Amino acid sequence: MKHHLKPLLPFVLALSLGACTTVESRKPEIDSRFENATFKPLVSPNAVQAPADWWTGFSSEQLNTLMQQSQADNLSLEATEARLRAAQASLEAAQASFFPSLTLNAGRQENTVKGTSIQGQATNNRGLFTSASFVASYEIDLWSRVRNTAKASELQLQATRYELDAARISIAGQLATTWSQWVAADQTVRLFETELESFQTNLKLVELRFRQGGAVASDVLQQRQLVESAQGNLAQAQANRDVLLNSLALLVGQPPNKISLNSENLPTLPALPATGFPAELLNRRPDVQQAWAQVLATDRSVAAAIANRFPQLSLRASFSDQTRDSDLLFDNWVRNLSVNLVAPLFDGGARSAEVERQRALLDQAVAQYQDAAINALADVDNALIQETRQGEAVESFQRQLELAELSLKRLFAGYRNGTVDYLAILDAQQSTSQLRRNLVNAQQQLVGFRIALYRALSGSIPQPTAAEQS
Repeated sequence: MKHHLKPLLPFVLALSLGACTTVESRKPEIDSRFENATFKPLVSPNAVQAPADWWTGFSSEQLNTLMQQSQADNLSLEATEARLRAAQASLEAAQASFFPSLTLNAGRQENTVKGTSIQGQATNNRGLFTSASFVASYEIDLWSRVRNTAKASELQLQATRYELDAARISIAGQLATTWSQWVAADQTVRLFETELESFQTNLKLVELRFRQGGAVASDVLQQRQLVESAQGNLAQAQANRDVLLNSLALLVGQPPNKISLNSENLPTLPALPATGFPAELLNRRPDVQQAWAQVLATDRSVAAAIANRFPQLSLRASFSDQTRDSDLLFDNWVRNLSVNLVAPLFDGGARSAEVERQRALLDQAVAQYQDAAINALADVDNALIQETRQGEAVESFQRQLELAELSLKRLFAGYRNGTVDYLAILDAQQSTSQLRRNLVNAQQQLVGFRIALYRALSGSIPQPTAAEQS
């Protein structure tokens, strides 16, 4: 056997020396247009970085409990965790190519051997034969195709880990936003309930003045219409609140009507968190790091595709035996050792097309990374701008409401004395009611912008412990 392999030894030696050669793809060129970006100077230089569990700053035990449940039981997170396990299995499969493969084949079969007897007559000898063989094969990674394929799988696994981190941040942001919307909807329901009682009380006053001759029938009808309007608004607000509660149930992995919450007020926001430098943000954001890992993984896939255009060298060794007597099966092995060289000569351009496809995917991954980086910077800047301006809007609505309530109080005093017309009362009631709703909505939007800022700055979400999951 060794004698037959001698003519191949010089060629095998030359290829083995080339085994240390690594086929590399062209390195991706990253546009640095966002490296000198800055945030608007809206945050105090003494501000501190928001904690990973930023929602605890809202001082709501209900929100804290919901957040633990969502991080443990959200079905979207479970799907992403399953993708992570699949990526881990893909990496293990790719790394298996670093080792030789060994297979065993064994069996029993009936064979008929034709022969000629001493008398010259044809004979058929039948018998049961036992056979066994071991086959070992190993590919010599001449051009680092196997190594690059495994590295691509490893980087893809890392990208999936970042995807899971980004998904946890997204779920936390969705849950906190939906919770703030539910609190605002619940406040609106209570607001309409209070207004309905107030409008009904005012209706009694208008009816009394009508009986006393101090009001006309149209005043009574318009006040009754206002009462009906409040009842309709209350019904819509209750529906909105219940739908938001179902949305919260879905986010924590529960079917509708499976959770209940107590009434709360919208939280008072803590001080603005520190934004840090843009470079720090890009290194912290898991979605940006996921995009970068995808760039590196695709770059390794390009290198593997290039290496696939070159010859592949593999070693193969086999040991086999076949005998009628199973006790003698391991006595007379037939050994075979071979070196196989597979070189693509013509494939219609399939391998070249695959290289170009991988290079196009690399360009796509680079563009997606740049897009993720720029959007990460914009998320922070937009949230800062929106919260700052929304805070000004909330303060304006608060001042308007104070003036409107004071005006309504004085108008009613004049109406009782007969010096104010009812139309002024009706208009004041409607405008005051609208301002109360506007204030609640503005306060919820302010909380929502803070949540967006926390989400934009977040780098990870604490995973629930086993005790919390139970």
